[in-house]
Amino acid sequence: MANAVMTHAPTQPREIHPHHLAAPIADQVNELLNKADWHADHLELAASALLHRQAIQLIGIRPPASGELARCSCQNCYCGAIFDAAKARTYMDGPIEFVQCETCADEHRLTGNE
Repeated sequence: MANAVMTHAPTQPREIHPHHLAAPIADQVNELLNKADWHADHLELAASALLHRQAIQLIGIRPPASGELARCSCQNCYCGAIFDAAKARTYMDGPIEFVQCETCADEHRLTGNE
């Protein structure tokens, strides 16, 4: 009789809300992502990617295929989710770009024309 091999589904979440993290960890993640944004703005993409990997390891979420994280800055609910940047929805409110996670975009999509 052959033994069956079962694979286990990943148990790491795909996104996390900062208020679910210990305050020092949330602060570290915020600092890493701010630095990553700065490096990306200055076209230092290798440094930005390294900081995203560090943030992913620190918070223990499933590494996104894109390798990049985004933070939800939805003005409707301020959820603050940290998630795969490839799934981000954006909208402009005047000259400012805001990001919505999939949940916010599905539940209360904003366009900047509200």
